[in-house]
Amino acid sequence: MMRQITSSLSPGIAVFIVSLVSSSAPSPAAQAQATADPGASAEQETGRKTRAETLQEMREEKSRELSPESVSRWEARIRGWEETQFPRNWLVKGWNGFRPVFGGMPSGSGFVLGAGYIHGLAAQYFQAQANARFSTRGYTMLDGEAVFPPPQVGRRVELKFRAQYRDLTSLQFYGLGNDSSVESQSFYQLEDTLFGGYAWLNPRGLLSFAAEGGFLRAETSSGSEQPSVGDEFPAVEIPGFDAPRTDYSVVGGWVEFDVRDKWEDPQVGLVARITGLRYDDTVVNAFDFTRVVADVKGYVPLGPKSRILALRLRTSHSTADIGDAVPFYLMETLGGAKSIRGFNEFRFQDTRNLLVNVEYRWEVWTFADFAFFFDAGKVFADEEDFDFKDMHTGYGFGIRGHAPGDVTLRFDFAHSTEGFKLHISGGPSF
Repeated sequence: MMRQITSSLSPGIAVFIVSLVSSSAPSPAAQAQATADPGASAEQETGRKTRAETLQEMREEKSRELSPESVSRWEARIRGWEETQFPRNWLVKGWNGFRPVFGGMPSGSGFVLGAGYIHGLAAQYFQAQANARFSTRGYTMLDGEAVFPPPQVGRRVELKFRAQYRDLTSLQFYGLGNDSSVESQSFYQLEDTLFGGYAWLNPRGLLSFAAEGGFLRAETSSGSEQPSVGDEFPAVEIPGFDAPRTDYSVVGGWVEFDVRDKWEDPQVGLVARITGLRYDDTVVNAFDFTRVVADVKGYVPLGPKSRILALRLRTSHSTADIGDAVPFYLMETLGGAKSIRGFNEFRFQDTRNLLVNVEYRWEVWTFADFAFFFDAGKVFADEEDFDFKDMHTGYGFGIRGHAPGDVTLRFDFAHSTEGFKLHISGGPSF
């Protein structure tokens, strides 16, 4: 039949049809294999099912051999320590309210240790505490406070009453002004008593207001270390030194704008506060003055929330009434753990100041953060010097140890033109 078809066609078309039919037909070898082994394809299908069953068996065997995650002995101890919440129970709650206290005095006071009592950690209406602290340099501090209601997230109103007594036997003084010399270091004693309180209102969450008032009694004299302030500086340069015991009535308040995300840890955002205080000398009638403070802090996340760029700008201005002076022991200072960390505590002092802090913080562990920081600041008496010229600077590296209950221990290693400094303190830097 094929011969009849091809013979009636042209030679070219006939060759094409023959080749097409030949390629579609199975080869003799393939026909022979199919004839000899008609179940080969079925066996291949059976083999595929067998491999799937084998893989399933392997999975089941592996699941039977799985064991719980094992940790090292030290990691197990740390986890157990976390579960017991020992730092919080010991440092915050204490034993029936009695607990040890550390720090809380001016930097440079030496090692500070004391005891305290706290009541109302779980109370709905108020919280009260009292503490006594003593330092290796002979400082003494007694304080107590009551807060209504106890501190908690979301509160709109707060009333706080506070009483404090301090006997600081050897505070440092280098002279007034931005150009004071470290070679003029001298010492004095400050004994003061404070009774005060404030009422704070936060009606909208972003903007809050507070009014405060109190009574302050202060007296200075030669310190327990030499040389004394009176030996190094003439009396006209240190208003208030060796003056009779002076009583002040203090009234004022603040306004705060807070747009931080307080539900995150660490918090991010911006907080700005302006504070005004009026000091009226009721005994000597020579030290009446007004102080205004502006403090702005920003916290910017850099990628993950565990990495934060913290920024701060703060300035304080104290202005005495005509014929009066700002006592030197009530002037704000720069230097130390909370301002320019490359310098000693109380290093620079005057009626006005300007401070800038920058920190890059990152969490390396649940209980530890690292930080690189840069500080800059100046003090001055004339408002025309309110600029960023002639700033003293310092930089360094810090380690922050954390415990439950907002307990923080800071180690800051800083450098400035006056060498390296190590500051050990509690609480956040800003």
